[in-house]
Amino acid sequence: MTTPIPNPWEASFPPSLRDYRIDLASLPANAAALAADAADRYQANTAFGFVLATGASTARTFKEVDALSDAFARYLVHDMGLQMGQVIAVQLPTSLHYPIAVFGAWKAGLIVTNVNPMYTERELRLQLEDSGAQILLASDMFLQVAQPVAAALGIHLMTASMWDFFAQPVAAAIREKLTASGDFTPTMAFTRMVDALRTGDELAKVGRRDHPVALYQYTGGTTGRSKGAVITHQNILATLKMTRDYLDAYDGPRSGETILTVLPLYHIFAFTVNFLLFFSLGARNVLVPNPRPISNLRSAFEQFEIEWMSGVDTLYVGLLNEPWFKTHPPKLRYAFSGGTALRPSTAEAWQKLVCPMLEGYGMTETTCIVSCNPPNQKPRLGSVGLPMPGCEVRIVDADGCSLALGERGELLVRGPQVIAGYLHAQQDSASAVLDGWLHTGDIAQFEPDGYVRIVDRKKDLILVSGFNVYPNEVEDVLSAHPGILEAAVIGVPDAVTGEAVRAHVVLRDTALTAEEIERYCRTQLTAYKVPKQLVFSAQLPKSPVGKVLRAQLRTAG
Repeated sequence: MTTPIPNPWEASFPPSLRDYRIDLASLPANAAALAADAADRYQANTAFGFVLATGASTARTFKEVDALSDAFARYLVHDMGLQMGQVIAVQLPTSLHYPIAVFGAWKAGLIVTNVNPMYTERELRLQLEDSGAQILLASDMFLQVAQPVAAALGIHLMTASMWDFFAQPVAAAIREKLTASGDFTPTMAFTRMVDALRTGDELAKVGRRDHPVALYQYTGGTTGRSKGAVITHQNILATLKMTRDYLDAYDGPRSGETILTVLPLYHIFAFTVNFLLFFSLGARNVLVPNPRPISNLRSAFEQFEIEWMSGVDTLYVGLLNEPWFKTHPPKLRYAFSGGTALRPSTAEAWQKLVCPMLEGYGMTETTCIVSCNPPNQKPRLGSVGLPMPGCEVRIVDADGCSLALGERGELLVRGPQVIAGYLHAQQDSASAVLDGWLHTGDIAQFEPDGYVRIVDRKKDLILVSGFNVYPNEVEDVLSAHPGILEAAVIGVPDAVTGEAVRAHVVLRDTALTAEEIERYCRTQLTAYKVPKQLVFSAQLPKSPVGKVLRAQLRTAG
């Protein structure tokens, strides 16, 4: 047996990142310090732009974001009387309200729990009850769900409107358009966020209150059941420091550049990378509240000179299929891909038309990031890059023994970005994090020079007559066919082989037959990997960030 090489990625680092050590004691106690620091450094530079599909846009500077979040903190402390360590739930689309609310809550010593705006009443109630939220800040577009839950739980309701930060007459026009189909009027007492900001601006200053916990970030985690990952300010600030040092060692983002934020800010990827990382660098964020339909992004690309963006595979595929995008592709420097596997066909097409694609890997439990391809002109397709400096990674077998380069096993992560555990879930915490090592549930392997390749989710592994079949591999082959738009692969019970491979396929060429797909697969895959069952679908079930939900395909039968 070959002896595993410790930290094989170190040899691929530039000299400045080798033997990297992060001084946790030097980090601020509260990530809200980022707001004051950026206001001092970047002042009147634009921090956040907000653009609608119609082309209407507005913006706020670094100095304004700091001042507005100060006003919000004063309101929370003085007017509402909230105590340090209490919880505010934020249920908003990507908008200017988001960074103001988060920084203000942190300045007030509150814990933020990000809520998916698409939640049903049941899902929203479960998260609010579990997190112990005392206040719910919700977009008025979602009040039909938010109000009855807030009323039932006795939680204070605060609302936000898409037109809040626009000047007249644009604000009135946006309001008229959004409420034309009938405005939902709350029947319980509520506060508008813009009124809270005006009130807070007149109240006495508050000293920053430092609570160690920043977020209760809800996730399916490694067990599939939604639970709150307890993310501390130290987790966040360590992640930002490590990631920034990593990017700076290559051709990373610079002050004054612009990143397009299409992924929802309630998701840990956009929250950490787009919002906090690029904000701390003095870059401008262009916020788009809803990327569906994909044509909603057109005005953002036309109005702004964008150097960076982040997204998932399905978002990039959608853009590549838009005639307006293909005719006038933007001149980005780099694009990040994460949240779900990036298909090689997508990466190749994007890099040919737009810019290099930097695929990375992370989880909510790692405060977003574990590894990423370095920003250079030749990112490695099919790899999720090198581990962040200061982060330890192991690939182990079923007995927990480290494996040699090229061998496949479960990916374990340890570092200052890894959470200590979950809220109200000691058993889940104990099974996920052992001796500081997070057991990710993902199957991975090291390439010879330390780059990491994710093979598949451990729970998604398909066993066909004892042979391992990784759905990602089969999906990549199917998606490479010119007549197939996208595919998802799951395992289903089989009386002969134990499990069989079932492929759900969305066709680009509706004339393509199952027999033709099978013949194609047999030229690309070993026989036991070829889908035994083929299901044609109009679309695949996806999460709000575009991740294909294999679990729903399995339960659908």
